[in-house]
Amino acid sequence: MRGLWRGMAILLPLAGLAYSWHATRQSAAQGVEWDVAVRGYDPRDLLRGHYIRFAYVWPDDTPDAADGAAGNTGATRLCIEGEAPVIRRTTPMTDQDQIRDCQGIARAAGQDRSGDGTSARPASTIPREGRLFVPQSAAPGMERALADPGQQAILRFRLRPDGEIIPLRLSFQPQPVAGAQP
Repeated sequence: MRGLWRGMAILLPLAGLAYSWHATRQSAAQGVEWDVAVRGYDPRDLLRGHYIRFAYVWPDDTPDAADGAAGNTGATRLCIEGEAPVIRRTTPMTDQDQIRDCQGIARAAGQDRSGDGTSARPASTIPREGRLFVPQSAAPGMERALADPGQQAILRFRLRPDGEIIPLRLSFQPQPVAGAQP
């Protein structure tokens, strides 16, 4: 009988750990993957801490929509329209806006996930900035690509059902010609 209790004392925490790992992995894998252009990385200090910090370049983004700008309408979420992974259009939304035909609704990190406004944290604005972990082995190539003014960085991210943006990887394409329509 003593051997049974010892076995249970070892197996029960391991089973709990395995369940926790599986649930976390399942939660992280949910969502739709999208591509968005990014800018704002500093080529002088790219991978300090092995993170690249950047600003999202959302389609239909205007200077008035930026945080703290004169035209800020209090948007707390971003309606993403298109066919994954291509974002056709984005529209800022407030908590009072009715959810329309959005393929995804993004929220800023740290924002109330419940959507009912009961969070103790103040509502954030729409997602403007992010960061992506870069393995040390990939850092030199990434630094060269980011420093090339002829390249546009494209972030592939996963938009989870709760609106959280999970950055996945960066790729590069030639910089679009100014004034050219996509």
